[in-house]
Amino acid sequence: MARDTRDRIVAVARDLVHGTSLAQVSTDDVCRAAGVHKGSLYHFFPSKDALGAAVFELNWTMMSAVLVQAFADDVGPLARIDRFLDSFAAMLAMMREKTGSTPGCPLGGLAAELAAHGEDARAHVTRVLDAWKRYFADAISEAKGRGEVDPKIDSGAAATRLLAHLQGLALLAQAYDDPRLLLHAKADLRMLLAPK
Repeated sequence: MARDTRDRIVAVARDLVHGTSLAQVSTDDVCRAAGVHKGSLYHFFPSKDALGAAVFELNWTMMSAVLVQAFADDVGPLARIDRFLDSFAAMLAMMREKTGSTPGCPLGGLAAELAAHGEDARAHVTRVLDAWKRYFADAISEAKGRGEVDPKIDSGAAATRLLAHLQGLALLAQAYDDPRLLLHAKADLRMLLAPK
């Protein structure tokens, strides 16, 4: 029962944060939407930052599942990245259908908010972002080995640029309320990895 209450609080907070930001969602908003008293919320989360970290972790768990599925090695390395980009765009489009507006990346905006709340939060955020980049870097390294991309490319740096570009497109998709902007990511990836 306690686990159900905690999970409900995190799920409700996640939905509320996706509509705005962690800063704009009050603990009163979360309690009201989750149907719990403040004491229940603070039993599980000693601070709003702790609740934000739990939402971030839930989002990472969901994004990890998308990454694992997209990066299954049944296709070549660049096709894996393309499949992830398609899945990411589809996820934002589905969220738009559900909520009526295009959210940004489930991790990006929250990562920026949490990273500003001290070294522990920043360390957690960077561990998650590094894990995400590793999927890209491994695929890029494999593509280099297969002669599919410029052999001089630094896989880690290219993965960082790809993630940064994806976050920028997600921000624009949110601002313009148009998840189709993410469809540019695949063509941009080819330019990023092409020989100079």
